[in-house]
Amino acid sequence: MKRFIIFALALAAFACSTKNELTPGSWLGVIQMDSIPGRLDVPFNFEVINDNGKVQLTVRNADELIAITEVEHMGDSLLAKFPTFTSELVMAINDSMSGYYYPKGVKDGRRYKFYALKGETDRFPWFKEQPKFNVTGRWWFVENPGTADSTVMVAELKQDGSRVIGTILSTTGDYRYLEGKVAGNMFYFSKCDGAQSIIVRGEITDSTTMGNGLISGSPRWVSAWRAMRDDKAQLPEAQSLVWVRKGYTTFEFAGTDLNGNRVTSNDERFKGKVLAVLAGGSWCPNCLDEGRFYKTMYEKYRGRGFEVVSLCFEDKTFEAAQPKIKRFAQSIGADYTFVYVAPRGREQRDSVLYALEGKMAYPTSMILDRNGKIRRVETGFSGPGTGEHYQKFARETEELIVELLEEK
Repeated sequence: MKRFIIFALALAAFACSTKNELTPGSWLGVIQMDSIPGRLDVPFNFEVINDNGKVQLTVRNADELIAITEVEHMGDSLLAKFPTFTSELVMAINDSMSGYYYPKGVKDGRRYKFYALKGETDRFPWFKEQPKFNVTGRWWFVENPGTADSTVMVAELKQDGSRVIGTILSTTGDYRYLEGKVAGNMFYFSKCDGAQSIIVRGEITDSTTMGNGLISGSPRWVSAWRAMRDDKAQLPEAQSLVWVRKGYTTFEFAGTDLNGNRVTSNDERFKGKVLAVLAGGSWCPNCLDEGRFYKTMYEKYRGRGFEVVSLCFEDKTFEAAQPKIKRFAQSIGADYTFVYVAPRGREQRDSVLYALEGKMAYPTSMILDRNGKIRRVETGFSGPGTGEHYQKFARETEELIVELLEEK
């Protein structure tokens, strides 16, 4: 009821405010993924900057800042396009905001109600109680416990006062930058980065246990969870989850680049090169972090014979996929090769990545030496939001690239 009243006040302020103005400063956005107010609300913080009529929104999730620079006027509304991905916000332009969030873009049609509160910096302002627990540390995080769909993950949390930042790691990647708070004995976490909008909440039973949890990224994905503190909690190495199929040592691919030209692994640009093969898609948030990492490696080592190719699993046709892949590549600033290979799907992925087997996810990567031999395979990606995990991956991967470049 409290949150419904806040939403109503936001709409009232919207009705009374001056049209065609968007006030600069701090805002709290709320995506309502369920018809019941508060059940699946996803709050996120953002700043509005208005530079001589040029509006920009900067979304904050923990340490990540996302600049939304594609902002267009549509009559008395504002269309804001998240970078990299296809999600869009359509908002009435007033001192208060209300409108809709389109997770796959306006053209897709699927939408959730959205509103924003001006001047609010608390991510969960509805919950004021002082924290009774400190959740800093590692936790076994079990989604759908006690069911056939049970998934064991690791949550890494850092609490300062009531504010909590961190992430949840799985064998297929991480949930990137999450932010929230502890209020009383309740735990709240959320993110909105254009690829995913996620809400996590639960009850802190004692200093070592959390339960009665809910995690959701859409009305179709609503799961229970529980967590147990264990500062030694650790997932299996990504390289142990997927491997080269018996009888294979090399890998070949073929597809269509962004200009509509056919590209194969036998092209001159790849011959005699150390090659990183990245299998993913423009819709994949972990692929974004992976792409940014390999962009850095490519710029650093391309002069010594290092190449990168991104095998993109997207829409059913190249024509539909091409603008999405192009947007993804431009947002990363990557100058390496992007190739459309197949529609998104397990069968298509397994067919393209024929030389591999195991528990594959998006992204899955291979590093090939100058002779085309597969020297390392990994599935999933733990990005910079995972701290030491990402740093370890980055260090070991760069060492491998240098080692292969120096091989004769």
